[in-house]
Amino acid sequence: MKDYIIKVCGLTDKVQAEETASAGATHIGMIFFEKSPRHIPLKKIEEIADRIREKALSVAVVVNPEEKVVNHLLEIVDIVQLHGDENLEFTEKFPPERVIKAFRLRNMHDIHRMEPFYRKGYTLLIDAFSEKQYGGTGKQISPEIAVEAVKQFPRTVLSGGLSDENIEDVLQAVKPYGVDASSKLELKPGYKDMEKTVKFIQKARKFYESDN
Repeated sequence: MKDYIIKVCGLTDKVQAEETASAGATHIGMIFFEKSPRHIPLKKIEEIADRIREKALSVAVVVNPEEKVVNHLLEIVDIVQLHGDENLEFTEKFPPERVIKAFRLRNMHDIHRMEPFYRKGYTLLIDAFSEKQYGGTGKQISPEIAVEAVKQFPRTVLSGGLSDENIEDVLQAVKPYGVDASSKLELKPGYKDMEKTVKFIQKARKFYESDN
């Protein structure tokens, strides 16, 4: 298994998911959160997870879920991404290797919230803060905040506003453990521009597979 993450999120179509995995994405994200325009039902998540098996890891993204929902999803997908306000007590109900814990950072002070989860071995993800949405806004996190978060917690994935056009500059500046892109690679919510998606993956892979 590669020691970096290139995640493309918000997939709703199993053919696109397979193409994205074949292009070299390590993780394929699907949204299970009804308020998101990219939400898909469990049956579709299972179909996509089956389609990409052996090619990439499947990730179900949830926001403040019930424990039973996470347990059910973990029977279907490889990893659950907790993208809400889940605390450590809740997160610890699930194995570190099967969870990505997301943090929406407003300022430098918010970074300290990541520490307890990092110490327990969870892979972390940082995203831009929005009052209105939990993710998929296309907003970029402040580079200064991102650099500091990665410096303190190296196993951190960077999300928020990443595209095939800015990925090279962002990777050189922040050097995160992984990257996660969604809205900037879309033709419409849940449906990717595959040309942009493949370029994003290729540029990210070039960075991670070189000595950068």
